[in-house]
Amino acid sequence: MLEFLFDLDRHRNRRQYSKEKIRDLDLLLELEAKKIEEDSEKSVLNVLHKNEEHIIVYRDVFDQEGKFGVFYIALKVIHKRGIVLNRIRLSANYIDEETIEICDIEVFGENEGRGYGSMLLQSLINFAIENSVNTISGWISQTDKDHFDKLDFFYKKHGFDVIWGNSSNIANKAADIYWTNPLNRLSK
Repeated sequence: MLEFLFDLDRHRNRRQYSKEKIRDLDLLLELEAKKIEEDSEKSVLNVLHKNEEHIIVYRDVFDQEGKFGVFYIALKVIHKRGIVLNRIRLSANYIDEETIEICDIEVFGENEGRGYGSMLLQSLINFAIENSVNTISGWISQTDKDHFDKLDFFYKKHGFDVIWGNSSNIANKAADIYWTNPLNRLSK
């Protein structure tokens, strides 16, 4: 029984690609970006080129009528071996006009250590700056205790303040994270 669970975990963490190998990365990048732009719930934020990959960074919203609410910033990774099928995304929530809360960053298995988390977080920061958002907040969960040091470094590297200690009613919270828009700091 345990072997089955370990096999399942290894399979889940393996980087998975679409079935067809890619011959022309630039053409596929153009086609995939066009598909995203044609979807009324999505918009391309950026196109990045890293190592042997083309990466489309896009925003996915669910409430077209309201400006606020839950949204995702996701990556579509195009590699010579195919399009990466694993979910790579950051989920966030507009708390109000001036505040976005990070809900989760999903980068798992063989996709870890490739810079995708930084791409997602930097894209959220750029989005916040472009939309005059004052603050990005969130928290680090106790379930991540085996890599607190990496998370502390990661958020501080991107200009976040990391405040350790559970100062709220959220039982699983280990630390609060806050980013303040530098453009708003300068104008005050």
